[in-house]
Amino acid sequence: MKNVLKLMLVVLLLVSCKETPESSDSATSKNLDGLMREVTGKNANKDAEYARLMEELLEKTPLTNAQFLEAFPKKLGNFSLDEAPYNGTENVDANTQVMVGKFGNGTIKMEIIDAAGNFATQAILFLKNYDLMHLESDDNTKYSKKERNGLLTSGVYVTSVDEAELKFLYNNRFYVKLEGKGMNVDELWDAIKLDDLKRFKELNK
Repeated sequence: MKNVLKLMLVVLLLVSCKETPESSDSATSKNLDGLMREVTGKNANKDAEYARLMEELLEKTPLTNAQFLEAFPKKLGNFSLDEAPYNGTENVDANTQVMVGKFGNGTIKMEIIDAAGNFATQAILFLKNYDLMHLESDDNTKYSKKERNGLLTSGVYVTSVDEAELKFLYNNRFYVKLEGKGMNVDELWDAIKLDDLKRFKELNK
């Protein structure tokens, strides 16, 4: 049944290719290739990795709110935390497993999701999207995927507003999203220090 659904997605994408501008043909082709790997089972090794991580995360106990607050960095690179971080976002309704903070007078916004227990799918979806989905850049929006310090990072830079977004999975559990003003993706990455997140690694048991 799953393969039938995936095959239907491939057919839909093939049909849409005929209506897609030439500039996005490359991205569409890569997306089709990813879906075909899923359908034909050529993505089996990756799927096994996703399944193992999913099991591990489902067995983990989410951090308490006190632990989350204690681990959330007070500094991010040279930027200090503006005020106490808060729980939950408009997109993710969670009182304890999502925390957001701003640094450097709002220059950088950081959202961290503890992808343990019921939030395990957040981690798996990021990894699957990284592996299977490809977005085409244009003059205004620049997409990027890059391995940095052993982490798979996905970024986007909007030139018209000079703002960047960067996402990655830290220590195979904590889904991190960064938004930076006045910087591109590389500059946003260079502005932070992974050591500022090390307390999360210590609590990942």
